[in-house]
Amino acid sequence: MSEYIYAGPADIDRAIAFLVALDAQQRNALAVLEIDDAIQEAEGQYEKALADPAYRPDDDFIARLSGYLAMADDRENPKLA
Repeated sequence: MSEYIYAGPADIDRAIAFLVALDAQQRNALAVLEIDDAIQEAEGQYEKALADPAYRPDDDFIARLSGYLAMADDRENPKLA
């Protein structure tokens, strides 16, 4: 997903679902806190995107979003070793 293009709130919603699933599986307390922070940030961006169809998150968030979606893709479609 190196050429990711933000496609709206559905992308953020998908990333939130991935992060929630990741959070549920995590046992490391520090990792849980970091994931919780990421979920909270994504939920805030999701609310803004739903409220204003023209809203576009900043480039830093979009870079993180791209990473979350890439990890979700890898989890959904594991590559054969």
